Amino acid sequence: MKELRGKMRLVGTLIVCLFIGLGVWYGFTVYSQGSVWASNPYNTRSNGSTAHMGDITDRDGNLLAHTAADGTRQYLSSEAGRRALSQTVGDQMGMSGTGVENYYSSTLLNISGSLVDRLRSAFSGEERVGSSIQLTIDAELTAYISSIFPEGKSGAVCVINYKTGEVLSWVSKPDYDPALLLDGSTEGDDIADTAFLNRCIQGLYTPGSTFKIVTLAAALEADPNVLSRKFVCSGSWNYEGGTIVCAGNAVHGEVDLMTAFARSCNITFGKLAYQLGQERLRAAAEAFGLNENFKFGDFMIYNSSFPENITNAGGLVWAGVGQGEVLVTPQHMAMIAGAVANGGAMMKPVLIKRIENSMGMTTHTLQSSVYRQVLDADVAETIALAMYGAVQSGTATRAAISGYVVCGKTGSAETSDDKTVPTNAWFTGFIRDESKPYAVAVVVEQGGAGSTVATPIGRQALEKAIEIVG
Repeated sequence: MKELRGKMRLVGTLIVCLFIGLGVWYGFTVYSQGSVWASNPYNTRSNGSTAHMGDITDRDGNLLAHTAADGTRQYLSSEAGRRALSQTVGDQMGMSGTGVENYYSSTLLNISGSLVDRLRSAFSGEERVGSSIQLTIDAELTAYISSIFPEGKSGAVCVINYKTGEVLSWVSKPDYDPALLLDGSTEGDDIADTAFLNRCIQGLYTPGSTFKIVTLAAALEADPNVLSRKFVCSGSWNYEGGTIVCAGNAVHGEVDLMTAFARSCNITFGKLAYQLGQERLRAAAEAFGLNENFKFGDFMIYNSSFPENITNAGGLVWAGVGQGEVLVTPQHMAMIAGAVANGGAMMKPVLIKRIENSMGMTTHTLQSSVYRQVLDADVAETIALAMYGAVQSGTATRAAISGYVVCGKTGSAETSDDKTVPTNAWFTGFIRDESKPYAVAVVVEQGGAGSTVATPIGRQALEKAIEIVG
């Protein structure tokens, strides 16, 4: 009998322990996974009457997303505006994982208080009123850039403030209409397969000649006298195991380094890379943030990369002109240009300007900070002058803006070995003006020449930023 009672006590103790363990597990899951549950479109308790999702506004306070009186989520009335901001704002289905609706769902649904509050809310079904988020994005600027992007082409445009790190515009093509997903369906007829991808921060592209900014930085830091050297471009150069040519079979003749940069001479920069060696070139790339985990407080950027081990001369030569295994995101390229403009200081990128809770209290405000000093100030100044030369008399003349000093670099990145596929068109640049500190990066997939396709988009984006951002 005693033995039976002992076994019963043991069973009872185990049952109690199981219940306690279940409670702890549930509490931890609510704490750690609450935002995921909340953003799930099939969670009718949080997306319906039990949750009032906070507003999302742009830098000027314009509503980008809000919850209507009937509990439904509403976006901009303009379809063009909704599409332009789609990957930035996101959608109720969470299809754009980088969208604020998804990435900040715990804040927008107020799943950020104490564990007790979370458990009470989960059990009681009481309505939660979420915090509102103001972005650094300018909706008008973004809609404009989206409207001038080549029809039917994929790609991205990023505009940043290189003094503060603020993201002023992200445009990613193709885009989609988040209003089509309000019914919980992803069957919209005009939603392209890759429309949910934010190419600004998730698109990894071969940078082409825009990478010559990095190669130039490596050369300047390795040899202070490199600017006085002369290079000969005969249109092609044979290295060990291969040949490199200049775009359009151009022959630049004898040039100094600044002229070679302005004219985007592949021969000169291929020779520079070969002479520098992979260690120096990789060190310069990594100083700019390649091969680094780019996870910031406001969002995460896919990691740009420079090859860890280049095994032949061809790989090194072509890496120097931004081909081969070198990959960057458009946002990162805008940050690289911005660092040159900012005396070598790369700012930490920010997307959130302000967060206000349901009681009207500000719980977060933008704080600018330097991510890293990637260049000495004198080296940054030299590169800026080289980029200015490219706009004044080189491949980036279409970036010039009357009344402003614009510095830029074009790129035409090969996407096939046999050149049967048009190149990706690149441009990155900035305005040298303390009151208009804007940098831009543009990539048009299979767009052709960066000088004729991407550069005018970059100029127009900067012109519009001057006009409306202030």
